[in-house]
Amino acid sequence: MMAKIQRFGGAMFTPVLFFVFSGIVIAVASVINDPAIVGNIAEEGTLWNKVWEIIEEGGWTVFNNMEILFAIGLPLGLAKKANARAALESFVLYMTFNTFTSKILENFGSTFGVNFDQQVGEGLKMIGGVKTLDTGVVGSIIIAGVVIYLHNRFFDTQLPEYLGIFQGSALIGMIGFFAMFVMALLFSWIWPIFQQGVQSLQAFMVRSGNFGVFTYIFLEKALLPTGLHHFIYAPFQFGPTVVEGGTTLYVCQAWHLSS
Repeated sequence: MMAKIQRFGGAMFTPVLFFVFSGIVIAVASVINDPAIVGNIAEEGTLWNKVWEIIEEGGWTVFNNMEILFAIGLPLGLAKKANARAALESFVLYMTFNTFTSKILENFGSTFGVNFDQQVGEGLKMIGGVKTLDTGVVGSIIIAGVVIYLHNRFFDTQLPEYLGIFQGSALIGMIGFFAMFVMALLFSWIWPIFQQGVQSLQAFMVRSGNFGVFTYIFLEKALLPTGLHHFIYAPFQFGPTVVEGGTTLYVCQAWHLSS
């Protein structure tokens, strides 16, 4: 059991390796491109400002695509054979899952209590160019787990010679296609309920004073390993839960005005 846990931890760590450098790039670019720190050279519209905006945006690549990184990274560490093939299968099927979910909610969103016409960021997210449910890293881990199981179970399945073209990754793709349709239906049904629970928790934390602050910090740290922590901090820091535009923008504006 311990060996399996360690193997899973190692697979989870692979995508995380990219976070450190990307975080440093974002931090450095944010500081160096702040007029309050480096002066007029960083004013909006200057060459310095534009170049560092490009660099910072590049730094966000990893964080903006965490779900895809985990969907690809887990099979590399957990597939028992043909790891590269498993990673490709996982990417294709994860995007198939997102596309199914997107179309289900576009056509039947009201059935699941989802307003698919609302803007991205309110329970919805663009993943690989597809507007879909914001299931975070948890969603990609679950889908990757399903694909890894299918890969380990069926990748070496021998089909009749006249069906040989459908062996290996093609077979996983076919089986996974129908599995992703089922998973998309389940997530369309269950995940909005989970998101409503998170919204209720946010309202509780806002109203509960010091205990609410404790709850916020505790959950934000406790959920780090699962990737669900962004459901806790993001609405506060970048959304309208406390102040319009988020606390990060509010603090930055107040600091800029005071300086």
